[in-house]
Amino acid sequence: MAINVEELTSTIIEKIGGIENVTLAEMCVTRLRFKLKDKNKADTEGLKKVNGVLSVVYGAGLYQVVLGANVFPVFEKIKRDYNIETSEVVEDSELLAQPEKKNFNYYLQAVIQFLSASVTPFVTVLYGAGMLKVVLSLASYFWPEVAQNSTYTLFNYLATTPFYFMPILIAYGTAKTLKSNPVFAIAMAAALLYPDFVGLVGGDTTVTMLGIPVILVKYANTFLPALLSTILLAYLERFFYKVVPAVLRTVFAPLCILAFAYPIVVLIVAPLGTIIGGYIVNMFVGLYKVTGGISVGLLAAVWPFIVMGGFNMLFVAPMLELLSNLKYDNFFRPTWVLHNIAEGGACIGVAIRAKDKQLKSDAISAAIGAIVSGVSEPAIYGINLRLRKPLLAVVIGGFVGGCTAGLLGAKAYSLGYSSILAIPIFLDTMLAITIAIGVTLVVSIAATLIMGFDEDAIAEK
Repeated sequence: MAINVEELTSTIIEKIGGIENVTLAEMCVTRLRFKLKDKNKADTEGLKKVNGVLSVVYGAGLYQVVLGANVFPVFEKIKRDYNIETSEVVEDSELLAQPEKKNFNYYLQAVIQFLSASVTPFVTVLYGAGMLKVVLSLASYFWPEVAQNSTYTLFNYLATTPFYFMPILIAYGTAKTLKSNPVFAIAMAAALLYPDFVGLVGGDTTVTMLGIPVILVKYANTFLPALLSTILLAYLERFFYKVVPAVLRTVFAPLCILAFAYPIVVLIVAPLGTIIGGYIVNMFVGLYKVTGGISVGLLAAVWPFIVMGGFNMLFVAPMLELLSNLKYDNFFRPTWVLHNIAEGGACIGVAIRAKDKQLKSDAISAAIGAIVSGVSEPAIYGINLRLRKPLLAVVIGGFVGGCTAGLLGAKAYSLGYSSILAIPIFLDTMLAITIAIGVTLVVSIAATLIMGFDEDAIAEK
């Protein structure tokens, strides 16, 4: 049955307390995310019963309405017809104004929301560039002579550019999140990638800034240096635009921002970012070594609940650190892929066992979305969570498949969508991830068929 987008949109706005209760509206692949002035004004149970709404969750400080394929037209309707801010994140002062107790959980939620909002704007570009790299790698593997073609070379430049200049993309996303001028952040990130600066790295010349030795590091492909630098710039921007007299502000505020920020960035903030990034990578590498790859299975087993909590984008940061430092990710990307396969496998099990034709059709559709497109929310909220036992099958399938991937040494060498189509990004470990995908699919289907489910539960909304 077709969804009336106008009716669905107006109902959602009404159920979350009206436009006056909303300070921010964002969109990810399958859900709308609202920052509400008072989340208690939202009619969550009523919203869950609305046709077209798969689920409602609250996580990372955001009220999240899962819509699946309907998210794009609804979000466009909100942007066009409602006086609600979109695509931006509320300022720190607005976050702190919320009537929430400032305990550890409050600050943890604030950090999660900040990181998620900062990386969301550019992740899609990295996915696309990563998959383009894979296509080029496969082409050169099967037809080695193609690598000598200028067309191949130019496409390779394009595929490499978003990763090399990732600090600039991060600077933009972080600045937009902090509501600071992204041009300052971009300029500072670009300064770290300036060809002559990069040329100093590894040389014999001692470089100093204000008499202090500069730690020369290649910042291409890095995550944290640009993130931390942008935070510093945001505070300096607010300070200087406040203290510099209005008659001098146009010229001297930007001068002061850049002049004060650059020494701090070059001497402290940017090197500190690489050090912290190194520790993050070493932590996951050490965990992987201790567990022998079982950690991948454990993470895959809890991934459905991470997605339901809206925390999955938080893991993009350490994923990027792994790819930057090790040139591969043997932890997060395998987990993400195998979780989606497990969700799809459980849905296939439901489709096989279900008697109701509509349930069979919905389960097959959700399975295809999870396995082929890497979109798991329709499978989670539309099928597996509502039937309960299939969700346990997802956990079992994810654990067994994740352990298989970890023990076989599956490694993703680039970003890519978390579906079966991501197999090529594993390059020389494609066989390992293929076996893990097969194991995950078989186990999740079998677990669903063995445990069964209460088909009547799907009627509950």
